[in-house]
Amino acid sequence: MTEPKITRVKKPIAPLIIEPHPRDYNGLPFITLVQYRKQSMLVVVDNMDNDTLKSYVLDLCGPEGIKEELFLSVVSEWYDCNRQSYPVSIEFSRRGMAKLITNIYRTISVEFITRIIGPIYTFPVNNVRSIKRRRRKNLSDGIEISED
Repeated sequence: MTEPKITRVKKPIAPLIIEPHPRDYNGLPFITLVQYRKQSMLVVVDNMDNDTLKSYVLDLCGPEGIKEELFLSVVSEWYDCNRQSYPVSIEFSRRGMAKLITNIYRTISVEFITRIIGPIYTFPVNNVRSIKRRRRKNLSDGIEISED
C-alpha cells in the first residue's frame, strides 16, 4: 500500500499596493509610509527592485542618536537636485555621512510589505558588469628585462 502524496499549498500573497501621497498631504514630499508585517514605518526610500525595498527608517533616528534635522536637510537637497540621477545613499556617501546613518538603513523583503504610500525610487544599481581580463603569463627564463 502506497501512502498518499502530501502537497503543501502556498498561501496566496496579498498584492502590494503602492499609492501616491493624498492630495491634502502637506508633509515632506520624499517621506514614504510603509506597512511591513502589519507595522507602519516612516522611511526615505533609497532603492526598490522586484524583491527588496532599501530604505532609511526615520523612526530609528532617535534611538540611534542621529540628528533628524541634518538627515532631512541632506535628503531634501538630494530630492530637489538629484532624485532622478542616483539613490540618496550615494548622496550620503558623497558627504561622508554613510557610516553615521548605517544603523537606520534597512533592506525589507517586498513579500512582507502590504502597502506603500509615497514616492518609490528605482535605480538599476544591482547589475553586475563582468570585466574580461587576460590571464597573466610568466616570462620564460631566456627573456631579459632591463630597467632604464
